[in-house]
Amino acid sequence: MLSAKQKGFTLIESLVFLFIFALISVVFFQTYSVGTRMIIESKNRLGATALANQKMEIIRSIDYDAIGTTSGIPAGDLLEDEAISVNTVRYTVHTFVQYVDDSFDRKVSSSPPDTIPTDYKRVRITVAWGGLGTDQSVVIFGNFSPNGVEASSGGGVLSINVLNGAGVGVSGVSVHIVNSASGINTTGATDVTGNLTLPGAPAGSQNYTISVSKSGYYGATTYPPYPTTAYDPTDIHASVVADLLNQKTIVMDQSSDIMLTTEDPFGTAVSSIGYTVAGGRVLGRNYTSSANVYGFSQTGTTNGSGTASYADESPGQYTITINNVNYEFYKLTPEDTTVNGFTALAGVAADVTAVLLDKNIGSVKVLVEKQSDNSPLAGASVQLTNATLLYDATVTTDQYGYAYFPTALPGLVAGTYDVAVMLSGYTNASSTVTINGVLVQETIGMVPN
Repeated sequence: MLSAKQKGFTLIESLVFLFIFALISVVFFQTYSVGTRMIIESKNRLGATALANQKMEIIRSIDYDAIGTTSGIPAGDLLEDEAISVNTVRYTVHTFVQYVDDSFDRKVSSSPPDTIPTDYKRVRITVAWGGLGTDQSVVIFGNFSPNGVEASSGGGVLSINVLNGAGVGVSGVSVHIVNSASGINTTGATDVTGNLTLPGAPAGSQNYTISVSKSGYYGATTYPPYPTTAYDPTDIHASVVADLLNQKTIVMDQSSDIMLTTEDPFGTAVSSIGYTVAGGRVLGRNYTSSANVYGFSQTGTTNGSGTASYADESPGQYTITINNVNYEFYKLTPEDTTVNGFTALAGVAADVTAVLLDKNIGSVKVLVEKQSDNSPLAGASVQLTNATLLYDATVTTDQYGYAYFPTALPGLVAGTYDVAVMLSGYTNASSTVTINGVLVQETIGMVPN
């Protein structure tokens, strides 16, 4: 017989050992992986920094007049975008050059203005790798002054301001500027105030196309005036007048996700409902009717769960139209200023429900309105009764003046029902409706006391 010291591991002890070993192995592997990634990222960052410094030193060796990008403001010999591979790592190099209007000798916006706002050049070199995110990029700056006395480079000053809906400048916005007539195709970024100023921009009338974008924001672009654009655009191409400060303001806000749900008045999802959603950013106005022209219009069908969604859309006002022969649109919840409209707020998901009425069940939709002008009356008490069927229900009208019966399934039994309406400040009103297995609509006008 074996002694206690000669016995092997039990099954439980073996399992515990394997669990501890697996746990230690997983922790070690994760720590090793994280450490390896950090080492690789540090190596990539050092390589990007060396590449950025190398590019800057090359720029320091060329003539002042040649410092500029081939399609930028100012124009020069440098490429704006390059892809360079170093030790199997692919780097994207973006070079942006702009004149600086120094406040030392007044600015072009001063009184009196600085007549030569192109005081010196500032070069911004961005080297990015991997996913091209802000955490995988290196940015360096360099200032370059002309030899001798400053001289005018001609043109004017193009000042671009990017603001949000509250009028606050948006920093870090990518601003893409194209002027085909002058060979300009360049991309810069707004400063902490939401401004990008480009002295030395060639003069031109409404031929600067400006597009703005930023992660998490709904972008915007300028358009040529009517009739080149089919409507009168809100954001028209920018113009530059020589020797003047030319300001262009573009409004952009954080984007919003839109979630649409279709359901009946009792909270049950209704699937496969056709719809059209339109609205969002106002691109301009119809030249003849002055009606708004919106940037978003989508037609679709809700899925099997009665939902449809759109990501990263523009904040603003939207309207919904339902296209289905078996259901009638009732209203949207949460309720907005119009029965079929909703508001998408900047940076906030818009979760809206379209309430639909089944046309093929016994039901009644009551509209209570002011008799003199047909305006809807909210807060009215609507009572629907049938003494024979022992039916008695009361519903308060919503902000659109609507009340719907039944208050729960099944539908109303066929028969004639009495409708009584009461609202403070108005004379009581009444009516009768006949229900016969379908949706019935009844309008009741009320007269002030």
